[in-house]
Amino acid sequence: MSIVNIVDDLYQYDERSRKLFEEPCNEKLTLIFAGRKRLKENRILREKLFKRYLVPEYVWTEVVVRLQGYFGSEDTFSDDDSTLINHVTWFHFEIKYPFKDPKTGDNTYAWYKMGIVTTWTAPDQHAIIFFDAPDSIREQLKTACEAIKAGPALQNPYWAHEFLVGPIVQCYDKAVWNLRDQVKEFEISRRKGASVVPDDPAEDPEIETTKAAFNTLHEILRHSLHATETLGVAIETLASICARKRIFDEESAIREAIAEAATPEETSKTKTARVIARRWSKKITTYLDFKLSIVKSLEARAKANQARINSEITLAISSVAQRDSRVQAKIGRVQTRISKAQAEIGHAAQNDSNTMVKIAAVTMLFLPPSFVSAIFSTTFFEFTPPEGDKVSKDFWIFWAISIPLTIVVFAALYPGNKGLMFRSYFSKSGHHDPDEPSNFTSHDSIDLEKQTITAPKTEV
Repeated sequence: MSIVNIVDDLYQYDERSRKLFEEPCNEKLTLIFAGRKRLKENRILREKLFKRYLVPEYVWTEVVVRLQGYFGSEDTFSDDDSTLINHVTWFHFEIKYPFKDPKTGDNTYAWYKMGIVTTWTAPDQHAIIFFDAPDSIREQLKTACEAIKAGPALQNPYWAHEFLVGPIVQCYDKAVWNLRDQVKEFEISRRKGASVVPDDPAEDPEIETTKAAFNTLHEILRHSLHATETLGVAIETLASICARKRIFDEESAIREAIAEAATPEETSKTKTARVIARRWSKKITTYLDFKLSIVKSLEARAKANQARINSEITLAISSVAQRDSRVQAKIGRVQTRISKAQAEIGHAAQNDSNTMVKIAAVTMLFLPPSFVSAIFSTTFFEFTPPEGDKVSKDFWIFWAISIPLTIVVFAALYPGNKGLMFRSYFSKSGHHDPDEPSNFTSHDSIDLEKQTITAPKTEV
């Protein structure tokens, strides 16, 4: 006869579940797997389940369901409060489980939010309700059920916790080390010469590559933060279980002492059974303390993962800053060369300008005499010298006109000079002086604005 009853998926109130809730239980362990979503949709099934196994209704409230971890317990006594009948506990563990997708090979993750209720009925019957159990933990518990045997260990309500904690801690362990593997991938690639940020921008033509690498680093950091958080809560939950276990043992010892005092003629067989039960109770306590120490060690590993990924992010950011500094230095050197080239161009332009000034000066020096000479060469004038003379006696007229005219033109139009009043006058006549007051007053501006506002709009 099997001493274990496994309900693999409780999702509806049918004949099987009716027998489970209404008929007496003969098995030493009843292991029920259920999903919160289906129980939420089936209120009757949930009420029957909670009533049968003494589950408090506030465990189902939104405040409790959203927590990352908790532990509570409650005792049920006989009518005269002298005999312990039931010991009920409820607790919750939450794990963020990172892993590689077997199909794509990409890093991904899953949240395991496990709610558990244990109901112990004196002297040695256990019921475990496991909400949203991951497949790996479900299979491990099923396998462990095959080795369960009736014995004094079942007389302790916290045997169920010893039975459950092992696979849960193993899941925490895999989650932490899977995350460590992702961190190590970056460290190994960096030691081999790969870098999130190439030293030369030309090696990373697409910024999306660097962006994806930084996103991956921050995803791992986010997983590390969640791992540290959930492990810290798991430590508190396990510590609460261990503390409540010790309180239960102390209360049991007091009840046994009272029973021994009431029945001094107790047989040696009964005393031996109590000694064995206490021994198993201490063994369970030791096991739970050991698992608690493992979770504390995993928390230290999770914090180390977090520190390592923070170090990788800091190194990547420093690499970006160094690369940007080198790029800015190159830009500065290029700008220096450009400035020197521009200065040389400026000097060349200035030299050209000076040359043009000289050419213009020579041109202005010879232009007025040439102009006068051209006029005197026309048929309107007759300066033919008498026979025997090589130069006309009126040659002085040419110089009398050319020299003053050259001086006037040179003074008025010499390049680089603002000119005399003559040039200034013609310059002002062609351009408006900004310092000169305008006839356009502010009233004219206001009238113009009014005309613009009131003007009818035309369709374009």
